[in-house]
Amino acid sequence: MNHDITFIRPEHKQASINWEKMRDVCAGAEIIKSKGNQYLPYLDPTDKSERNKKRNQDYIARAVFYSITGHTKIGLIGMAFRKDPTISIPNKLEYLKTNADGAGTSIYQQSQSTLESVLEVGRHGLYVDYSSDSNEAMILSYKAEDIINWRTQRINGKDKLVLVVLREVVEVSDGYGFKDITQYRELGIEEGKFICKVWRRTGENNSGPYEIDSIYEPKPKNEDHWHEIPFTFVGAQNNDPTIDDSPLSSLVEINLGHYRNSADYEDSLFFCGQVQPAIIGLDTEWRDFLEKNGVKIGSRTPLLLPQGGNFVYAQAQPNTLAKEGMDDKRNYMVALGARLIEQNSSAKTATQANGDQTASTSVLGICCSNVSEAYTIALKWCAHYLGIVVDDIVCSINQEFISKIADAGMITAIVSSWQSGAIRDEDMIRAMQKIDIIDPSADPETVKQELKDADPRLLGNL
Repeated sequence: MNHDITFIRPEHKQASINWEKMRDVCAGAEIIKSKGNQYLPYLDPTDKSERNKKRNQDYIARAVFYSITGHTKIGLIGMAFRKDPTISIPNKLEYLKTNADGAGTSIYQQSQSTLESVLEVGRHGLYVDYSSDSNEAMILSYKAEDIINWRTQRINGKDKLVLVVLREVVEVSDGYGFKDITQYRELGIEEGKFICKVWRRTGENNSGPYEIDSIYEPKPKNEDHWHEIPFTFVGAQNNDPTIDDSPLSSLVEINLGHYRNSADYEDSLFFCGQVQPAIIGLDTEWRDFLEKNGVKIGSRTPLLLPQGGNFVYAQAQPNTLAKEGMDDKRNYMVALGARLIEQNSSAKTATQANGDQTASTSVLGICCSNVSEAYTIALKWCAHYLGIVVDDIVCSINQEFISKIADAGMITAIVSSWQSGAIRDEDMIRAMQKIDIIDPSADPETVKQELKDADPRLLGNL
């Protein structure tokens, strides 16, 4: 039995190797090149000479890393957040819009960061905590690397989390400076109740074993305890504890392949790119003469040679293989990036199409849906902490990634359907929001009331 709070699940250890690679590639050239031969194998790893070390350093320095994966990720986030997320919450939770985590991060900024992590490594976590000092619930965000352990148990026919261990780094005062220490937050269900424990090292200079530093039992208002852990995973496929693959994994592999091709191509240019003067047909006497007196090359300096002698420039043939490999990978990366926002359009049988009409979506769309679902659950937990009972709490990230251009015919059709009673007021308002005629972030009920309260408009007043 392992009683060490620092225990890491085997699948987490395995996945963390890929997570490092995904984040490094998304970070760009500076990080990739700082890792040396981790991403670019040395030319001759068996040669330990200083000369070969210098050549390998130059080999890495000349290589060009194109941050296509990072730019693609930023573009996808921009498409998802070209409109603000739609958030419907009670007035008592309005503070979350500007301070979701208690440190001044708005829920909009935090949800962007969450989507970024889901795109990079396919995994993230949200934990809802409560501050008794401010009497406010808050949403704390955890990267995949810091969710080191978890366990589920079937309770009343459903698999529920009964243990989550989160690794945290906190600043501790050290005179006028500070030092970082690692602590572990254990979220667990004990005897049907949610308990939170914080583990820290003991002893001088925090060098001893980890022991419980504090323990508390968060309680929702007017209730004795939580029946569940207010923590949710956020994944690229779904929000269960299973580790999902990164949506950008294929793009990352091709990006690294393009980097290696670039290193070979730039190395070839350096060694063979310049022309090499050559003199042909010299005997030893002429050779010694030229070596003694030197050779000047230029259009205004005639070069005298013996009969049968010849002066030429030798130049290497273009290294097209590495260049072709780079071009092919670049085109493939463009195609991979486009597929992340393409809707699935594979042929289905009539039965499949009947039950799967709403399932046709893009990779980016699935990620946005999962982030939206996680934040909706987290907001409901915040309301639960404060004793607020509201069913229509919603956080929804935009999935209209490409702006729709509304023509007069489309608007006329929507209004005509509304006027004839074919669609409800709410349906008309939402349809107008999708084409940006009405503010997408506005509450449909508020818009409907404003339309009813508005003064009648005559044509002459327009």
